This record gives sequence, structure tokens and C-alpha cells, in this order.
Amino acid sequence: MKKLKTVLADPRYIELLAMFQHDWIGFASVLVGKSPTWQQRQIISAIQKQGARVSVSSGHGTGKSDMTSIIILAFIILNPESRVVVVANNAAQVRNVIWKYLKINFKALCSNTPWIERYFDLNEREFYAIGYKGIWSCITKSARQGNEEALAGKHCHTYLVVVDEASGLSDKALNVLSSALTEANNNMCLLSQPTRTSGFFYDTHHRLAKTTDNPNGIWDAITLNSEESPLVTPEFIGEKLISYGGEDSPEYQIKVLGSFPDNLDGYLLSRIDCERAASSSPALIDGQWGWVAACDVGNGRDKSVINICKVSLEPEDTRLVVSHSIIEMRADIDPIDFAYEIKRHVEPYVSQNISILIDGDGVGFSTVKIALELGLNVQEIRWGKPVFNRGEKSRFINQRAYSHIMMRDAIKTGRMQIDGSELTKSQISRLPVHLNELGQWVVCSKKEMREKHNIKSPDRSDTYCFMFLANPQPISTKITEAESEREKAINPWMS
Repeated sequence: MKKLKTVLADPRYIELLAMFQHDWIGFASVLVGKSPTWQQRQIISAIQKQGARVSVSSGHGTGKSDMTSIIILAFIILNPESRVVVVANNAAQVRNVIWKYLKINFKALCSNTPWIERYFDLNEREFYAIGYKGIWSCITKSARQGNEEALAGKHCHTYLVVVDEASGLSDKALNVLSSALTEANNNMCLLSQPTRTSGFFYDTHHRLAKTTDNPNGIWDAITLNSEESPLVTPEFIGEKLISYGGEDSPEYQIKVLGSFPDNLDGYLLSRIDCERAASSSPALIDGQWGWVAACDVGNGRDKSVINICKVSLEPEDTRLVVSHSIIEMRADIDPIDFAYEIKRHVEPYVSQNISILIDGDGVGFSTVKIALELGLNVQEIRWGKPVFNRGEKSRFINQRAYSHIMMRDAIKTGRMQIDGSELTKSQISRLPVHLNELGQWVVCSKKEMREKHNIKSPDRSDTYCFMFLANPQPISTKITEAESEREKAINPWMS
């Protein structure tokens, strides 16, 4: 059997180089069958230059990952004996995003140019020219915190480093990667949502960017705005305007506009928002709401709270919440005794299918156990756990963050009424939140609130957040006059 020759010996390859080596847009359109959008053309035109340094800040749906995979194909196929390294926080991130598109687009390339398939191979770990495995190839690497030196690459005359979600990588990792770019045809492309307002990626769009004011800058900084992308529908933009909290919210600026936010760190809600929420009057529809008692278990330093509300049966993002009564226990109440207090305060609503929410982490374990033994309809809150929906996982680090953002949106849109106490308004208007490097919402830990911000545990605020983790049961019958009088006797303050 005749030995398979390499692509360099095939005259068709020489013709292909003559046509497309300096025309990657034509490579994408003709050979892969995808005509780049005007935004994608910006990336291609910038990265195909010799010694390019390109930093792309992008919102949702602009096709940056798809086009990046085509750039990798072009760089490898059109540059003999070249190397590409694709770097991300973890290998799964690469496989699920860029590598997925690499497979799709290589298949399209082979369909349009069948002879190329015999000279290049793509598996789960490497894309390479046959006969040059490990030399003329594309591989992936993970950027593990504390092991950045492992990213140091071998020097190569024609070399491209692609970093996905670069804003989340440490400055040390990005410096190690850029230090390998020692030759003229060594290029680097950073792609990310702009989740941090400091660090290496941020600097490539500011201090190190080529601008009219900084002509000696190193990086071509490109911003892809989802609002301007022909791949994104107006309906999608409208949906994100609502779910992200408006065009001034940092999440919308990062994930749609592709811009570094005006104010990344701050408080969840303002004092004015809380004043409005205290006087709000969401209209509950008869038969479409249920009673919920949210119970936050104190630990001796923090107070235990029972918050009874009327909660509509809609999904969390359209849910209505109306404050009914809130009871604050003494700080030293025992978690077991607290379960009996819960039983006493919710007794008037038991016949109304009231749902009892109790935070089951830590000291709350005993309260949950006793409440169940007392026959209460308990729903245990474990909000340190991740959210279930895959789309929500990209937005929220855990259920605690999810419920806080749901509360924020409900207050902003007039769907939530809180009690009128100064303590409640003070707690809700002092909740430090931020977006992490992956663009996920994070609520400041209670320890950090106490030590860094001098904020006491927001026990009342927590119970309002619980309402968006509840599974309320529809009210069964109307409250009798006797039950109403009994509840008033137990709780002097009622809405």
C-alpha cells in the first residue's frame, strides 16, 4: 500500500494557500460555508495580521465562539507547521464551546473540500496535520489557579494563543501565556464577557489598547454589542432587558452590551426602592395564591424571624408577594424552641395550606426536624446549593444569589410589598452584591458583611428572599372570623 503523503506535497494545497492564506474571510465563506457578520469580520481582520494581539469583549449571541473555531481552522490549515493553544478555566469549558464548533466547522470544510480530510485529523484532544502530530497542531489547556506555570508554551515560529473567558483567568496565567509570544508571527486572541473592572483583560481594553489617544497601544480592542448583532433578535434583547434589570444594570452592560459596567460592585436595592416596596399594593387574584411562613433560624448572635406572606402561584420571575405579619424572636431562643414558636404562630393558617420554609443549614437542622415532627408542611431551604436550571447556573452562583435577584426584580417592578418597619428597609437596602469573573451573581457572605461592611445579619431580608424559593400551596378556604381574631391576638402587628 502506498504511504500517505503529507498535505505539503499536494498541489491543491499550494493553490489553496495562494487563494486564502491572506483572506480568512474568504476561507470562512467559501470553504466553511459561513459568511461572517460585520462584527465577526472585525475579529478575523485583526487576528490574521502578523503578530496580532486581539482582545474581544462580547455580549450574548454574537457568534464569537463559532467564528473563533473558524479562525483556528484557518490558522492551522493556512500556516504550515503552525501551533494553536486554546486555554480556558477548565477543559470542559473548551470542549463544550469552541471545540464543539471546531467539529461542526471542520465537518463542513471537509464536505466542501473533500480532499482536505485525508491530511488533517480532529479528535477530542487535538486537531493536527497528519504526519505532524504534536508539531503542526491545536491543543487545549486548563488554567488552574496556582499552577499557572504549566501554561508556558513551546516556542514556535507560527503560533496562536486563544483564551476563552479571559476575564476569569488570573493575571499571572495571562502573563505566562503572553510571555511565550517571542517571534514575529506569534499571535494572541482573548475573548470574554467583561466581568472585571481590573486586571489583564480590562487593561487590554483600556491602558494597553490601541486608540487615537494611545497610538502606541499593543492590543486591538473589539467590543461586540448584542444589540447590534444580526444574529440576535429584538425579542431576545427585550427579554434580557427585563430579566437583567434594565440597560443600566451591570449584568445587562456585561452580557448584552459587551461593555465594562459603570458600577460593578454595590448594593442590591436602594432605600428609595424599599420605601416604594413598603407602600406597594400587588393585586392577588382569589384562588391563585397561598400562605407562606418563611423562617430564618438565628444562632445566638443573629435573631430568629418568622415572616408570613401571601404569595401568588406564578413562577418566581412573575411572582407577587404581599407582607402579612413578621415576628422577630429574642436572640437567644433555642433552635428547638423556635420550632414550637413557629407552630404557635402558624396555627391559624394550617387549615389554609400554609407552607413553612426553614433554612436547614447549620443550626436550622434541629428546627426542621422538630417542625416536621409537629406535623408542619415544611419546605427546607438549602440556598447554598446551586440552582437547578442550566441557564440559571450561568447567572447565579447559588440559590441564595438567585432568590436575592428575584426579590430585587419583584421590588423594582412593584410585585412585592414588604412590611413598613425601619429595620426591614435598612436591611434590604444594605445588601452587598457583585458579579464574579464568570458573570454570576454573588451575594456577599454574612461573615464578609459583618467584617468588611459592618453590616449585621439581614435576617428579615433573608425571609423575603425565601419567598422566591417557595412552592406555595393554593389557599383552601377563607379564614374564619375566629381564626382572624386569634391571629391578631398572637400578632399585634398585621398588614
